[in-house]
Formats: sequence, structure tokens, C-alpha cells
Amino acid sequence: MKKMNDVERTIEKLKELIDKNGYDYLTDKPLAVYKELEEAAPDEIITAGAILMLLVCGVWDEAKLIEDREELSGKIQTKCSFNKKMSDKLTDVIQTLYSEDNKAEWNEKREEGLGQFLKSNHTFKWEGFSVWEVGNGTVNCFYNAEIELHPTKKAGQNKNLQKLLKKNPFMTKESIREFYENKLKEYLDSEFEEYCTCDDYYEPVVEDFELTYDVEHWCKENGFEVVSCEGEGRDGGYEPKFRRGW
Repeated sequence: MKKMNDVERTIEKLKELIDKNGYDYLTDKPLAVYKELEEAAPDEIITAGAILMLLVCGVWDEAKLIEDREELSGKIQTKCSFNKKMSDKLTDVIQTLYSEDNKAEWNEKREEGLGQFLKSNHTFKWEGFSVWEVGNGTVNCFYNAEIELHPTKKAGQNKNLQKLLKKNPFMTKESIREFYENKLKEYLDSEFEEYCTCDDYYEPVVEDFELTYDVEHWCKENGFEVVSCEGEGRDGGYEPKFRRGW
């Protein structure tokens, strides 16, 4: 197997960053890109610095559209005042990175993670906690649940998810699952808090929390079907705030 030189490692790292974070990551996070390049190819730190300049000064997006090698190298020389040797090297980096093969691969991978997500069932675990409190005591409330859901087409149309996919069309199935896991946990946390604290005079019967009802409501709003939903609630008992000493 042929050993990569530092320029090839630089190109590989740039592709890896796009594969993971989307087309716009390089120009959105130029300093983070520079640090990644510095670590991947420490002997090419000058090249990494030149790439940082291209990203920061707005030349990168323009440069990656130019197909003619001499035209691109000249553009980089003019815009950034690099010598021809560096401009030629940067031209090689850009044209190799945005080769037809890589563009075809990225096009094929576009929203691949969303497709995988929509085909699978997903199990979410939730741990609820709230405190019911009166003037002279508290009750700690707990709930543990395991919920299995299947996404419908509507789940892929969520506006906030679509914004994330527009930013990074290569979001993985796991990242999309995490997006919905956070939404579900936030919703159940809110419902459990309201259930446990809604009455100031009667402590909550935690085991009667209507988990299935709330999950079904969330699924209706977010485009999921319930496969299974199991949970168990408990409390830590009444704890007086003040204990009389003897």
C-alpha cells in the first residue's frame, strides 16, 4: 500500500471533514479546519495556513468552481499574494478535493442518513425526575421508560431537521436519531414536571403518570408510530424540610 505524503493527507482530512459535516463546514469553521489540518499533516503547516487564508478571505468558494488549472492558480496568486509554487499546490489540493469522483460520491450520499433513519425502528430510554414541594416538605419523583418508535415520512419533514440537513446533507442516521431523542426527552421532561407539580396540596401518584398518552401525542405531532412503550414511576417518600431536635 502506497504511503501518503503530507499533501495527500491534507486532502484526505479535508474530504473527511466534508463527509462528516457537509459542504459548507470548511468555510463555516475555518479555524477548526486549520487545527485539524495541523494535526493531520504537521509538516504541511504552511499549506494549512494558506488554506485558512483562502477560507477566511472568501476565495475558497469561488476557487472550487474554476476548472482550468492555470486560471485557478492565477486567481489564488492575485487574490492572496502567494507565490506560484504555493498557488499551484493549493490548486492541486482544491481540484483533487472537488474531483468528479468525489462530487459523485457526495451526491450519492446526500440525505443517505435520513433514508436509513426512516427505515428503522428506534428505541429511546427516558429518565424523568421532578420534585413536588410544599411549605414543609418535598417528594422526589422518578420515572424510567423504554420507548420503541417507527418514523413515518412526516418525521423527515420536520422544519428544524430540514434546516440541519440543508446545512449538512450527510447527517448520519445516528445524528438524526439523537435530534429526535432530545426532542422526545424535552417533551416528556416538561409533561412529567407539570404532572408532578400541578397540585400544591396532594402529592403526585407517580406510577399513574400517563406515559403512553403523552408518547402517542408526541408521535402524532412529530410523525412517528408507537411500537412499544413501557415505563415505571416511583417516589422517594415524603421528606420534611425541618426536623425537630430532641
